Amino acid sequence: MASAEPELRAVFPGVSGESSAFVVGDGRFVVSVALAGARATDGRLMRGGNELPAEVFVDPVSRLVVFRVGEGAGTALSLRAECSDPAEAALRASNGAACRILGRVKTVDGKILPLALLKIAYDGAPALPGAPLMDPSGSVLAVAHQIDGAKVGYAVPVEVLRVLLERVRAGGSLSKGWIGLRLRPESQLPQVTLVQAGSPAAQAGVKPGDVLLELGDRRLVDYADAVNAFYFLRPGVAESLKIRRGSREVEVSVTPIDRLGS
Repeated sequence: MASAEPELRAVFPGVSGESSAFVVGDGRFVVSVALAGARATDGRLMRGGNELPAEVFVDPVSRLVVFRVGEGAGTALSLRAECSDPAEAALRASNGAACRILGRVKTVDGKILPLALLKIAYDGAPALPGAPLMDPSGSVLAVAHQIDGAKVGYAVPVEVLRVLLERVRAGGSLSKGWIGLRLRPESQLPQVTLVQAGSPAAQAGVKPGDVLLELGDRRLVDYADAVNAFYFLRPGVAESLKIRRGSREVEVSVTPIDRLGS
């Protein structure tokens, strides 16, 4: 009988404890999570008692970390395309524990999240940050994030991980697409308050006062939806943007540009 692969884990200075980790892609990419307070860029990837030399790529928005190693780090897990309808979805953590998705969360303690997370209910103890949460077929649907109680936690949906891997594979730059819009967080609707001169949004004809309705295939109901949709913009890839201007609905095409840290 073949022996199990040594467990992968990630160690980040600045926090106590460790994060779980798992292999994706061609076996040279390992995913984990660095929680707030951790020096994520100084993270180390461990297998058993040995450190694996690796490049470290950190997404400051999701706190997902990708380690790129020189050779295969183990058996890679497959990734679902997206978590399209998460409500009550049944999952299992990498340790076999059952859990389910309660829904998407856009705010925590009254604060708007920069990226929508999944709220997870566990049958037992919550999975460690960085642990894969898998559907019945064994494909990763989410990555465990912070713990929020004895049997509750949050997770990053798989489509966020796919975006991060795409950016790492494309050269390692984690810059995101920028279109030059400013919205008012306290507004009930995702209404534009400023369009930066010369920006992709300005070139597309977006104006202050326009209300955003859809960006690509994402419906926008409030400010949090818009912030979440902006995360997935890719430099150079045009997206349709539907807006309401007065009593009319207008659809334009906007092509984000590469603007690191925008």
